[in-house]
Amino acid sequence: MSNDAFKHAWYEDLFGIATGSILLAIGIDMLKEGHILTGGTVGLALLLTKTFHLSMSVIYDLISIPFFILGIWKKGFVFASRSFINILIVSYLVSVFPNFIHMDHINPLAVAIIANTILGMGLLAIFRHNSSLGGFNITALIAQDLFKIQAGYVQAALDCFVLIAGLAYYSVKMTLCSLVGVVVLNGILALYHRKDRYIGHS
Repeated sequence: MSNDAFKHAWYEDLFGIATGSILLAIGIDMLKEGHILTGGTVGLALLLTKTFHLSMSVIYDLISIPFFILGIWKKGFVFASRSFINILIVSYLVSVFPNFIHMDHINPLAVAIIANTILGMGLLAIFRHNSSLGGFNITALIAQDLFKIQAGYVQAALDCFVLIAGLAYYSVKMTLCSLVGVVVLNGILALYHRKDRYIGHS
């Protein structure tokens, strides 16, 4: 069949990216509420908020800039621009969600598993529509394209460095809960973000 037969329509890309952005914002908000660390630039932003006492949305946008430039260089302007839009949308949603969603009872391990499952599905949605959440996502996708290493494995290795750095602010118990969440998130990406199994493209 023609490659065009598997090309996403513009409205499919729009809906996929919107769906992914909402899922990602919900997952990040749950992690913030539960004081659970995660990997990637989201986890890095959470750590930096504890150091500089700035809005997570602002810090996340700032540290995403160099990865945005890398995305333009290696993945093209369309991918990078979609990723940048994703970053802005998710940052905005994370800043307003506390006005609408609040968790009264928090079990750290349950939050880590549920939030990272939601994050994993959100990332799958935007990855499959030629976008990302910037940062480590872009690095992992480039490594998958260049070296044929599953993006989930690359992301997991990078996430481990964030969790180790997190020991400066988080207890061993909370770090272990975070580790379980990172395993869940990257397991989803490693199992399901595979070019040989998903043939749709944008």
